[in-house]
Amino acid sequence: MKFTSAHRQTLRAILDGTYTPLDVREFVQLCYVLALPLIRSKIHHGKLNLEILGLAESDLVYDSVADLFRRDSAGNFLQVKAFFENLGIDIVGCEPDDAVLALRRLVFGKVHQAIVRLHSEADPTLGKILRNLMLELEKNQLFEHQTRFGDVCLVAIAADPCLHRPPVPPEYLRRQFGKIVSVRDPIPIMVQKLHRVLTEQDEYQRVIPFLAAGLLFKEAYALGAEVEEAEESAVERQTANDDVCRVADIVCRKLALDSKRTYVGKEKRSEDVFGKYMDVVKEILLSEFGDDASNGVSYYERLRFLMPGLTKASYTRKHRAVLEYLAKKAKIQMKETLRRI
Repeated sequence: MKFTSAHRQTLRAILDGTYTPLDVREFVQLCYVLALPLIRSKIHHGKLNLEILGLAESDLVYDSVADLFRRDSAGNFLQVKAFFENLGIDIVGCEPDDAVLALRRLVFGKVHQAIVRLHSEADPTLGKILRNLMLELEKNQLFEHQTRFGDVCLVAIAADPCLHRPPVPPEYLRRQFGKIVSVRDPIPIMVQKLHRVLTEQDEYQRVIPFLAAGLLFKEAYALGAEVEEAEESAVERQTANDDVCRVADIVCRKLALDSKRTYVGKEKRSEDVFGKYMDVVKEILLSEFGDDASNGVSYYERLRFLMPGLTKASYTRKHRAVLEYLAKKAKIQMKETLRRI
């Protein structure tokens, strides 16, 4: 795509806050045009299934980049502005190609986040695995994140990534990973075994897309569960967990109804932020009272997954007190309700 002087003027207006309604429309269209080829490529290569996600192509594109158009009370496009400032790009003096490459990088990142989110919404089990995988990758030193051809990929550390070689075939990876993985392996062990599989071969790249890793882990759990189903009382366990899920949903809906007036109604929190609090509270209930394997994840880490860019200082200053209060109330009500079942 050629970045014209009109595009530069539009982006400059968005960044310095002098934009008009026409500039906003042009900026939305520019982001759409940048995102569309990437999404079409993913659909073409079978990485996106619109039918499963329940979205039309255009809806998926707009959903992917919608976060970029959010503004604060002063009208600033905070995410766009912060991204260009962090890169040290001056839209006035930079080369046109630098500007469009930076914006494309920002748009591609949003597309990736949206695809992970949409898959998580369509498949809650996969969503939980992806979330735990992301948290684990932040702790260990086995993989680094790199964006390659529009995909956020995991590149093995402490080994030559072999980027000049062909991508590792899914069937090969599934077969080799299946030989050493166990259904009882927690996510950290699976990450270690995935790193081992990639680094012990030298025929292919030592790289895997983030979403593909999540799907690989989900498949390993699913296959293992089938093998070990005869050893456990799966029906009894699932029934108990269903009760926990049902009660957690009831508790959270009641708590949200009782508390929304205090926080959203009095404009102490936005509807979006309050909704994220309640999503985290429900996860906390499921991890503490159910069989969720993510019980060691902190409140901050859970909220940061829903609010990318959230710092520990910002969490402590703006969010911790309210989130901990809501979680405490929910836990009390959860215990009382489960006791009556």
